[in-house]
Amino acid sequence: MAKAAKNTAGIRQLTWLLAWAVVFCDIGTSVYYVPGILYNFVGNLAPFFVLLVSAGFVLIALKYIEVVQRAPRGGGVVAIGGMAFGEHVGALGGMFITVDFFLTGAISSTSGFYYLSSVFPGIDANVPLFACLGLVFLAIVNIIGIRESATLSLIMALASLATNLAVVTMMLVRLDAEQWRAVLAVFDGVRTLTTRELLVGFAAAWLAFSGLESVSQLAPVMREPLKRTARWAMLSVIVTILITSPLLTLLSVGVLPAATKAAHSERFISELAAVAAGLPLKLAVVATAASLLLFAANTAIIGAYHVFLALAERNYFPRRLLVRNVQFNTPHWAILVATGVPLAVIVMTQGHMATLGDMYAFGLLGAFCIESGGVDVLRWRDRQRGLTFWVGLVPTAMVILAWSLNMVEKPAATAFGGTLAALGMLYGLGLHEGWIKEAIHQIPAVSRRSMEAVAAGDEQASEAAPQIVSLKMAQEIKPLYQSSTLVAVRGRNPNVVAEGIRRAKGMGETALYCIYVEEWPGLFYEREGLLPSEAGVEALTMAARQAALAGVELIPIWTTSYSTAEGIARAARELEVSGVLIGVTRRSALYRLFRGQVVKRLARRMPPNCRLIICD
Repeated sequence: MAKAAKNTAGIRQLTWLLAWAVVFCDIGTSVYYVPGILYNFVGNLAPFFVLLVSAGFVLIALKYIEVVQRAPRGGGVVAIGGMAFGEHVGALGGMFITVDFFLTGAISSTSGFYYLSSVFPGIDANVPLFACLGLVFLAIVNIIGIRESATLSLIMALASLATNLAVVTMMLVRLDAEQWRAVLAVFDGVRTLTTRELLVGFAAAWLAFSGLESVSQLAPVMREPLKRTARWAMLSVIVTILITSPLLTLLSVGVLPAATKAAHSERFISELAAVAAGLPLKLAVVATAASLLLFAANTAIIGAYHVFLALAERNYFPRRLLVRNVQFNTPHWAILVATGVPLAVIVMTQGHMATLGDMYAFGLLGAFCIESGGVDVLRWRDRQRGLTFWVGLVPTAMVILAWSLNMVEKPAATAFGGTLAALGMLYGLGLHEGWIKEAIHQIPAVSRRSMEAVAAGDEQASEAAPQIVSLKMAQEIKPLYQSSTLVAVRGRNPNVVAEGIRRAKGMGETALYCIYVEEWPGLFYEREGLLPSEAGVEALTMAARQAALAGVELIPIWTTSYSTAEGIARAARELEVSGVLIGVTRRSALYRLFRGQVVKRLARRMPPNCRLIICD
């Protein structure tokens, strides 16, 4: 126990400062492209809407402290959504975050090259091409296995913060009272806003604070005590964002000439730096902005493929994504998918920042809704119904309103994000629930090849684990060990074995069949075969010992199949039993699997005159 505690302490070394740096490297990139996107959408009122949403940003950021506490192993929206609303909603949150990562990669890479084009004009006409090449380079880097560190994040975050503060400071010094009145005149239009314009601008401005969700992924490595580390990290994020994002938006919209804003909306901050202190500061902003934006694109690729790996391990995505490169030991298929979708998005939008911004908001706000609402539900269940609970409802209502408005006002973005999330969810559910695998194996050619492979694999399994027998071998020795009862086990469960023993004795039999079905992980049977797992061998061995003590000869049978239900039903047919007993311990992670999916599918497949008996 002491050793385990020591190992955990060794992992949790991320201080609040390093956690701030990682989050700032994500959320801090928004200031480079959001002012221009908002200006194109709401004109000179962009600063007002950023200020309006700032209150919601603060409340959401404070909620993320609790997210870290409630999900100390990470997972963010997937974990919170699962705890509050069930695993399928958690998976849906994972799809929203995946859409968010895809758009982060696309918009960050594109924005980075727009900033570089302000210094290297040759890039300007081919920004989408360079953005795609940048993502391809990042994919190669990730496949090779080069990793970013929290220390590098700190250096880049400090450099970005320093240049942003330098721009703000130089402008504050440079502007006189009359110029300040001209800058603040951008708020004059607030009085003439209609309700619809107010709501639409409010919904669009949430893009300025994208990136908060990255803190939840840092939970597994944050230094203890977790609450204090998360609190200081998020308070630092709140302060640094509030002193940069609203001011830079105000100054860029209020100071830059109308012609510049119309022609260079993709790079407001570098143009503002040129006005503030000339070429040196502009070069500093371009260098920090481009590097931080490409850094954010790389973080998005890493985040996306880690979500893929987590979902693949839970059978929501194909297991092939878990395959690692032989030379570099990296999940190259997952990395290629995580890069391929952003590439397609850039090509599809031709690097148009306003379109990318519209598409970005769907996944971001959807994840915010599930995460913020999930925290509210968990607080209610825990009977935390004081001031914190009621104040916490405010940001939830804000993001639900913003998400709803965005879906109505931006139908194309909603169609893209919604379709991507829906298809991902349907495919994930199809894999997780076994619908896709079941459908594929109804094809006669596929079924025939699979059964041939299973027969060969069973023989290999018997050689690898001599204490168990294959289904074919059980058929061969059936005349010697007659039994009308088959017990299916998934883990150690003495109750179901005892029930099987009682049934066998009650029918005057001295033998009992016991089977463990190993599901192969992918859609198809792998060529190298599947050997008995340690859990399977142990379950059958323990059952055999229990039966021996009761004076019954237990035949430990192991087989493999694309479906547990198919494997059990096939054994029941081939052994010609009259009763099948299934059951697992309630502590087993597969309790719901056995009592839900397996029971329904097995009931449909059971041979005639064979009873299905469920035991706890």
